[in-house]
Amino acid sequence: MTAENVQSLPPEEQTGLTRRRTRGGAFALAFLAAFLSVLLSVVLGMGLAMAVVENSARFVPSYEKTDLTPYLEKEILSEEDYELLYHQTGLTRLGVDALEDRSELLDYQENFFFEGVRAHSMAAVTTPRCVLQTEEGADFYAKLVPLQEGDILVTSTCHTFGWRNGHAAIVVDAESRRVLEATGPGCNSTLGTANWFAHGANFMVLRLKGASQEERKEIASWAGNNLRGIEYSLFTGFFNAKDQSSAPETTHCSHLVWQAFKRFGYDIDSDGGPLVTCNDIARSELLEVVQVYGFDPDALW
Repeated sequence: MTAENVQSLPPEEQTGLTRRRTRGGAFALAFLAAFLSVLLSVVLGMGLAMAVVENSARFVPSYEKTDLTPYLEKEILSEEDYELLYHQTGLTRLGVDALEDRSELLDYQENFFFEGVRAHSMAAVTTPRCVLQTEEGADFYAKLVPLQEGDILVTSTCHTFGWRNGHAAIVVDAESRRVLEATGPGCNSTLGTANWFAHGANFMVLRLKGASQEERKEIASWAGNNLRGIEYSLFTGFFNAKDQSSAPETTHCSHLVWQAFKRFGYDIDSDGGPLVTCNDIARSELLEVVQVYGFDPDALW
């Protein structure tokens, strides 16, 4: 209604129209204020969640280093020796026994106690990742245990909107440190390098319990031949079948690793839900730790 039309109305109708307009304007302002309040709460909540997950990105031992010299030349290590070495280097018995020269334990110990400077890179558009640098700003790469085909690498360094979703991959070529992985939306599963994990603030190397090296190598070979080039979808298992046998339509990082082992009868999803996460894999009783870095060796993830 134009101003001229309003002025032609009787005085009492002009007053009523003005009141309605005032109430409408007040309602709009109240709605806008409520919307901005909710938006601010979400932003602050996400910021708080991000701060919390950042503080949990890396474990550095608070206990003191032990002189490992007596263990370097010891012919036979006891269970107590392996336990001490695990808490000093992050290597379990599997990792220690895989070393060609036990003096390498000193390097693993230095890495395990290395504080470093935390920095960030983007694992995906919405997913920052915590990595380590030296005091001089150079990228730091932790020393990886000798890998075997079929080993699983898991990290919790990636987080999205306050959820530490992490990342996982399966080793398909140990000599070249090639891994098969699904990295994020818009990218099909492809080959990557285990060095990506070594640059992160934490990682674990896991291995299938009770399986021969030949069987683990067969799992890795099947994964490399059948699980490459698959479309990424975080909702795999929700809107389509979780177990897609030999021809998955979609996958994501932890699902890809899970699918490789499920094909051979091993369900490494510890909670059995529709969504398999990196944490689920890290907690699987079918797997054992070979190396832990940046995680509490007792609590793990």
